[in-house]
Amino acid sequence: MNESKFANPAVLQLQLNQLASDMVHMRCEAVVQQKFWYQQQLRLEQDNQLLSLALLQSGALNTSTQARLQQLSCDNQYDALTQTLNRNIMLDRIGHAISMAKRQHKQFALLFIDLDNFKPINDQHGHSAGDDALKQVSQRILSAIRSSDAVSRHGGDEFLVLLTDVKNRADVIAFTRKLGKSLTQPYQIHGHEIKLSASIGIALYPDHASTAATLISYADAGMYKAKQQGGGRAC
Repeated sequence: MNESKFANPAVLQLQLNQLASDMVHMRCEAVVQQKFWYQQQLRLEQDNQLLSLALLQSGALNTSTQARLQQLSCDNQYDALTQTLNRNIMLDRIGHAISMAKRQHKQFALLFIDLDNFKPINDQHGHSAGDDALKQVSQRILSAIRSSDAVSRHGGDEFLVLLTDVKNRADVIAFTRKLGKSLTQPYQIHGHEIKLSASIGIALYPDHASTAATLISYADAGMYKAKQQGGGRAC
């Protein structure tokens, strides 16, 4: 028999041992690799969770910031007590009304309202009662105007009312009489019935003035004339 045709058993055993060792090594490598990829997957899931949480927090912060900005915008536009427009915004509205009236060849009215005998409310019932009265007055004025009109608290117990696109003075007088009647209805404040009236000055654009400042001055003068005549009327 030719021995060259058969492998040496010792050599075969060595080869088998080497093969077994290589297989064990490969299994170990596979286990290590599997463990590595498992850890990577865990890290990725954790990173995704952290990213999702960060996005949620960012979204909540963005919503909160937008709400705060909107609130600040409202605070900058409205009187804190009466929720009517503040003076600066009202001046812008009057300026816009002037521009529109010029282009369309129309007219509008500006009313200057001052409450008669308002000071005794603060003196007799306290400033909180006076504040409540101003809130109720502003609500009555707001209820009387159209969506295209505007109301602002000019200061203290004074209000400006912008009536856009009016036809004539007679219509404005009719409106002021209706508004004056509404403002004279009794107010229930802190358990007391309080009565008020208002003196109202009227300025028409372009008949009486052509700028916001001069319109306010003209209406202010009309309001003082109404007070001098006993109040509770429009001039």
